[in-house]
Amino acid sequence: MRTTLPVTAIIAAVAQWALLVPALLVAGTIVVRRRWRIDVTEAVVAGIATIAFVKLAGALRFEQRPFVLEHLHPLVPHAPDNAFPSDHLAAAGLAFAYLWPRSKPLAIVVLVFAAAIGAARVLAHLHWPVDIVAGFVIGAVVTELARAVLRRTSLRGPQRRHATLRRKT
Repeated sequence: MRTTLPVTAIIAAVAQWALLVPALLVAGTIVVRRRWRIDVTEAVVAGIATIAFVKLAGALRFEQRPFVLEHLHPLVPHAPDNAFPSDHLAAAGLAFAYLWPRSKPLAIVVLVFAAAIGAARVLAHLHWPVDIVAGFVIGAVVTELARAVLRRTSLRGPQRRHATLRRKT
């Protein structure tokens, strides 16, 4: 695909830097809501779990990056390592799932950015479309699982104990 220099620069910038927008939306939501224990715990647990699942998926499936197989220069400098799954889209999926119950409009903004980032990373010859979809799904599903586990354990536990104590007294 032949592109002009401004288009190439835009693709490279989106592929490399647009993930900052979803990250800032999550951070901003945490600050504005001021529900520190719940929000930060969920974000950290979801982040760690997402990294673990991305590493696991990468260990189970190896894909050469498009620029390696097609003997191209990527638009963004990158090591010729495993393309599967996309770390960037896993982070975008995490941000989307994290924001959905807190702010649907912000989650939709993240979804738009995720689509742009995914397209840019494919056009930059860094990923195949399956890497993009898998990364997003891993990030979103793992975040939902983390939320469900936290709801059943530490985040709801103290509330139940206090309610039980009140009834006994």
